[in-house]
Amino acid sequence: MFTRQTLWKGLKMKSRIWMYGPTFFVFIFGPYLASAVAETDVWYEFVEKITKDIRTPDKRSTAIAELSDIVNDPEQNMRLREYAAEKLGNLDAIEARGMLKKVAEKLEFSDSERQLKRATTLAYWKIQLLDEPNEPARNRLLVQLLWGKTHPPPHADVVQSWAADELANRGVKEALPEIIKSIQYRNSTKTGREQIWLCKTKIELLNSSESRCKALFKALLILSDPTDYQRLKRWAVEELAKLKSCDGRWFLLYHALSLQHSCYDKKGKPIVSPAGHFAERAGISYRAIIKILRDSGMTEKEIKALGLSPDYAFAVR
Repeated sequence: MFTRQTLWKGLKMKSRIWMYGPTFFVFIFGPYLASAVAETDVWYEFVEKITKDIRTPDKRSTAIAELSDIVNDPEQNMRLREYAAEKLGNLDAIEARGMLKKVAEKLEFSDSERQLKRATTLAYWKIQLLDEPNEPARNRLLVQLLWGKTHPPPHADVVQSWAADELANRGVKEALPEIIKSIQYRNSTKTGREQIWLCKTKIELLNSSESRCKALFKALLILSDPTDYQRLKRWAVEELAKLKSCDGRWFLLYHALSLQHSCYDKKGKPIVSPAGHFAERAGISYRAIIKILRDSGMTEKEIKALGLSPDYAFAVR
């Protein structure tokens, strides 16, 4: 297991690392880093297992109570507490709102507590947003959250970025100037410029299309996505999946088939370089769609019946 003690043992050998270079670094730290990743996966899967079946009110209440106990217990693993807090925010668990606020306000921005403070603060504001009486009130709160400590506590830097993305996801055109100013103020790097482009593009698409579904499909067809990891297309895929409508599913399927046919012939042979720029970016969207279909409960047989070929296309496994 990865512990502070094992890390300290590795750090005591730093002079040798500089002497022998990166290969020695990987040799010494590789097992510890792999152990840390494996441990993180365990906590993530633990939280996912708690919320695997919350289809009834009783099951949902039980899961939320269990997650709340984890977040509120200082003896629990910090990463586990972070995942539990994130899940409470994603579940809109209003029962946990007070607890999240209390925990977030107690935590400090120290090395050991920073990530948990961010997770609990963001989860609190996600839930608090739902308690606003109407859509205009929610939008006003999000604009207020763009500016850090001008809003009531708890505070965390991730809230500002989330508020900008959330306003863009809602297509709030009148908030765009504030979104741009907020991002430019806190992040003048390439990442900040990418976020501004994303917010502007989302708002333009949502306001110029007949429906949300059509706006998201247009986003899938935009070729000039300058962001890392095709963030605009990933957003479109995830939002189409949330619609849970026939149109949303049809657009996802159509796009996945288009990507597959653009890169492979009927026999599954690549017609473009798998290592090329287009295939690499197409693969990101394709794999995301396949994952959504699998997560929705579709079997491999059902996915293949739609014409998709996850056995070979874009190395999906």
